[in-house]
Amino acid sequence: MNIKNLNSSFSSSKIFWLLISFVVVSVLFQDSWFFRVLFGPLQVFETLLHEASHALACVFTGGWVSGLTIVEDGRGHGGLTFCHGGMPFIYSQAGYIGETLWGCLLIALARFPKISRGILIGLGVVMALVSVFFMPGTMFVEHRWLEGLGSMLWGLILSGFFIVTGYKLSDRFAHILLLFIAVQSCLSSLTDVSVLLLPMPPNTWSDATNMQNLTGIPAICWGLGWMLFSVGMLGWVMWLTYKAEHR
Repeated sequence: MNIKNLNSSFSSSKIFWLLISFVVVSVLFQDSWFFRVLFGPLQVFETLLHEASHALACVFTGGWVSGLTIVEDGRGHGGLTFCHGGMPFIYSQAGYIGETLWGCLLIALARFPKISRGILIGLGVVMALVSVFFMPGTMFVEHRWLEGLGSMLWGLILSGFFIVTGYKLSDRFAHILLLFIAVQSCLSSLTDVSVLLLPMPPNTWSDATNMQNLTGIPAICWGLGWMLFSVGMLGWVMWLTYKAEHR
């Protein structure tokens, strides 16, 4: 294929409709056993984005992180970040907001197929850094050493996968993979927030209940606010990124 044909195959219009196709397929089949098994590791990746956003927000507001997990703890938490100091008002919200921002950033960057391989490698490097700097401390938290070890293994496996695929895949297939990951990340942020609107199990907590304890504003209000933010941000990014092709 010559350069001209390669560039035309990556037109913004085709990228837009490929994104829409991924959204439709994901919504229709997300509850199927096949989808859950095949894309189970992707859910761990999405949890990593969520928890890494908490950790980075904590560090950037002057705090420090003693541990981070991305595996189920058997008490209703898909992942945990142990933050100290910093600004709880900021880092308690950073999980859902950050997950949305990661997904929207990937959707915006997916408009430039030629850099897809580099983006995959960059994601792998970020996951490796999170695994090495934030997760090991979890093994020294009481009763959580197994979660810490499992989280590090998952983080490094995912990191290796993204780095290897970034190096090995062609531009076309790297671009398709990046589009799919971007869609899943955005959808995950919406479905994760929707869970906050349901009653919480006894003796557990969430980002929304943490915000309720900080501000006195009911947890459901925070959940609704994050959901509206996710929907609005996703719509704005899609419009801003592809409006030139669809005026």
